[in-house]
Amino acid sequence: MSDINATSSTTQSQGTAGSGDPIEQAEKNSEEYKKIAGDADKAGSNDMAYYLKLQQAMMKEQQAYTAVSTVMKARSDASLTAIRNFK
Repeated sequence: MSDINATSSTTQSQGTAGSGDPIEQAEKNSEEYKKIAGDADKAGSNDMAYYLKLQQAMMKEQQAYTAVSTVMKARSDASLTAIRNFK
């Protein structure tokens, strides 16, 4: 139970330090990814810096989705435990 609370508080503090909740951050990162991918198509660039930026954008998006998934799983587990305790 303490692991769930620690995970939730860590995720919440990360969300408030950024530009809002993790879902909004994931959407922002998706937009950045699309912009970077679109820029490469226009320029035809095969530059290593482009691929590094693209990788960073994808990693940020993955981290945001992982954070949301972890919080949702913790909430679900807590709800299921509470329901089982009523029986």
